[in-house]
Amino acid sequence: MGSEGDHARQRFGSWRETIAPIFDVRPLAGDWDAGFHAELDRHHLSTALVGQVATSAQHYERSESLIGAVGVDHLLIQRYETGHTTLDLDGEEVHAGPGDVVIFDLSRPVRSHASDMRAVNLVLPRSLLALDIGSLDRVHGTVLFGASPLGSLAGNHLRSLLKAAPTLEPTAAPNIAKASAQLLSACLSPALMRESEAPATLTASMAMICRFVDRRIGDPALDARMLCSAFGLSRSALYRLFAPIGGVSDYIRQRRLARARLALNASTRGRGGIGKIARQFGFSSDDAFSRAFKAQFGIAPRDAAHLRLSPSLDADDGSLANWLRYLG
Repeated sequence: MGSEGDHARQRFGSWRETIAPIFDVRPLAGDWDAGFHAELDRHHLSTALVGQVATSAQHYERSESLIGAVGVDHLLIQRYETGHTTLDLDGEEVHAGPGDVVIFDLSRPVRSHASDMRAVNLVLPRSLLALDIGSLDRVHGTVLFGASPLGSLAGNHLRSLLKAAPTLEPTAAPNIAKASAQLLSACLSPALMRESEAPATLTASMAMICRFVDRRIGDPALDARMLCSAFGLSRSALYRLFAPIGGVSDYIRQRRLARARLALNASTRGRGGIGKIARQFGFSSDDAFSRAFKAQFGIAPRDAAHLRLSPSLDADDGSLANWLRYLG
């Protein structure tokens, strides 16, 4: 019995290191003699990762420090094949079970506990999702229930994608990933829509503008004038579009800061690192960047840059951490 307990601890240690870029985990039960198992397979589809996980019951946590250390803001989409999970989202409990599809925003913290489970996983860069910025902000913790038509459609697509992934031609993978993101966006949109939101044509325009902002985030000239020129909008139309989320200038600043935060925490520290990051993401000076960063996150960028990756998160190989960082 003692030997089996030791083996279970070893298996859990290996599993914990493997999954560390996404979650910090600990066993749900303290009795190691009952054994522990965990399996994870994954397939790289150029701009997506698809795979399957099967594990014993355990606690999961994605903390602010882990978010900063790994430096990705993708979406993790899971279809539960067996087992149940309970998510703690800022004190609100969300439950999911077999057939349900759960969405995690990897830029947001979460705690959960799950029974013995098996699930299909899909990781997508948020830029692939055809969702407006308001919907993307609300997607974390969303559950598409398997008994619903859209939940069933999303879940069955994930299962089909997993089945096809090992034999997909590499040249087809990017288009398949993009099509998957489009389908999942269509399944998610009704669950994320608020009665007061703009018509579909307007939110589609906003999604295009947000993608443009992310592509040009390092350009110091990125502002309302550039967006009006690029999309043929008047200033008043642009301002109305972004008013529900605090305005266009605030949105650009928040996206600059979010990208800078990921770069600070994930990159190798070197000479002049803070200033380089400030310039890379369009800030006019180190001081302006530092003030805005501290106002947004409550910590100076230099302090944020001192976060260190553990050896298991910093391997320069085919580890899960690197697959996530270089996705797309």
